[in-house]
Amino acid sequence: MDIILYILLSAFLILIGTILIRTAAFKPSKPLETDGEKIEFDGDKAIEDLRTLVRFKTVSYRDSSLEDNAEFEKFIEKLPELYPFVFEKCSFLKLPNRALLFKWEGQNHTDPAVLMAHYDVVPVDESGWEKPPFEAILEDDVIWGRGTLDTKVTFNGVLFAANDLIGKGFVPQNDIYFAFSGGEEVNGEGAHHIVRYFKEEGITLGMVVDEGGAVVENVFPGVKVPCGLIGIAEKGMMDVKYTVKSQGGHASAPKPGAPIDRLASACRNMVEHPFKLKLTAPAAEMFDTLGRYSSFVYRIIFSNLKLFLPVLDMICKKSGGELNALMRTSCAFTTITISTVRW
Repeated sequence: MDIILYILLSAFLILIGTILIRTAAFKPSKPLETDGEKIEFDGDKAIEDLRTLVRFKTVSYRDSSLEDNAEFEKFIEKLPELYPFVFEKCSFLKLPNRALLFKWEGQNHTDPAVLMAHYDVVPVDESGWEKPPFEAILEDDVIWGRGTLDTKVTFNGVLFAANDLIGKGFVPQNDIYFAFSGGEEVNGEGAHHIVRYFKEEGITLGMVVDEGGAVVENVFPGVKVPCGLIGIAEKGMMDVKYTVKSQGGHASAPKPGAPIDRLASACRNMVEHPFKLKLTAPAAEMFDTLGRYSSFVYRIIFSNLKLFLPVLDMICKKSGGELNALMRTSCAFTTITISTVRW
């Protein structure tokens, strides 16, 4: 019995020692050196171009009859004025469902890149805003407006940069396409038409860059420094509608199993039984990279991820948000509608 305890204790101490050694060696890699070249561009114009785009009320609704198509058309008609070199040098196609596609021809025509964004925005309750959402007020170096982040800033960044480079005589190594959707917020068909165009033309892409992540702070466990998140993979999505019906009755004498009770139970059941954790290769690589900047306790977890994966799972469930979405298929109930028929 003493020998067994000795063996178990020795194995435990070896395990602890291995964990601590791996944690001590789990440090950030040496930062990449840059050439320090300063990029010159007209920052004031970039800001004003973005403000111009924000002022167009390109609001998408699931009920398309609520949309102001004139605002979308005025938005598109303004682009040649803002980015004249792009329209002078690049081919331009308007595809169905407000999809826009530019081609900037490069020195070679293999492995072209696609830079993406969308120029529609979600509806806004203006009464909840401190500043008008479509006036693009610039105050204390902050632009107030719907779409400034999601994603007219990306739209403007792509076309402004291209316009600037074209004006300076730059020609890219390979072809570059700029693909923009005017219905992304409602899962519109614009992107499908762009993909269909590439297939019909026999174009095989080398790289696609969408709106991407952001520079965030205090999102990754134990990491206090700003992190630039670059998404190299993306989950799909699916909308599911739950419908519950029943015969009428009176609230003074309710029947068992009322629709709201049953629906609430179904929603609660899904929340309490989330999808299982799945550590994908991109997520594992991100933990390996950012985890090295984390605090000591979290470095223990991230440097020995296979061993502490259940612990990481608990952290993800508790924190929710982006961290939890990295590790599993997530579900969210977003809209509920109650209809009553009276007779």
